[in-house]
This record gives sequence, C-alpha cells and structure tokens, in this order.
Amino acid sequence: MEAETKQQDEKNVERYPDKNASQIQTAISVLSDMETGLSGIADQVSDMKRKMLNFAETESEKAKADIIEEANREAQEALEQLRKSAQQEADAIVAKGTEDSKELRAKISSRVSGAVDVIVSAVQSV
Repeated sequence: MEAETKQQDEKNVERYPDKNASQIQTAISVLSDMETGLSGIADQVSDMKRKMLNFAETESEKAKADIIEEANREAQEALEQLRKSAQQEADAIVAKGTEDSKELRAKISSRVSGAVDVIVSAVQSV
C-alpha cells in the first residue's frame, strides 16, 4: 500500500510541478514571516528587559534614599533625646552645686561669727 501511495505522489509531482513549487514558496514565505515576527518579539523582549532593569535601578535608588532619610531622622531624634537628658543632668548638678554652696556659705558665716566672738573675747580678756 505504501508503494502505491509513493507512486501516486510521484505522479502528482510530475503532473503538477508548479503546485508543489507554489506550496514550497508559500511555506518559505510563512517561515520568513515567522522569523521576522520572532525577531520583532526578541527585540521587544530585549527592550522590556532594559526597561525593567532601569525601573529596578530607579526604585532601588529611591528605597536607598528613603532608608537613609529614615535613619538620619531616627539618629536626630536619638541625639535630641540624649541632649535633653544631658541638659537635665547638668541642670540637676548645677542646682545641687548651688545648694551645697549656699550651705557652705551659711556654715562659714556662722563659724566666722563664732570665731569673731572668740577673738573679741580673747582680746577683751587680755
């Protein structure tokens, strides 16, 4: 049966050579169009890849800037809290020093009066 089909195909080729050539030409044309289409798609994919890389780079730069800004803000807040805390400690130290100074002056003043009284008594007894 295959031999008969093969003989039939050979007869058809001999009888209709232009039809086979036309089909081959059509197939070549279709393949050429497909190749052109695939080339266009490859160019589009390449362009999309470039755009995606640019987008990713831009977004990563934005994220980096946001992170740096947030870190700076948090650092400023921490520094401000430290400054306030240090100022409160300094104010407390100054207040204690002022109080201690007043107490010392009061003690010195009371001792000076006592010393003057002792000296005056000693001078008077002489």
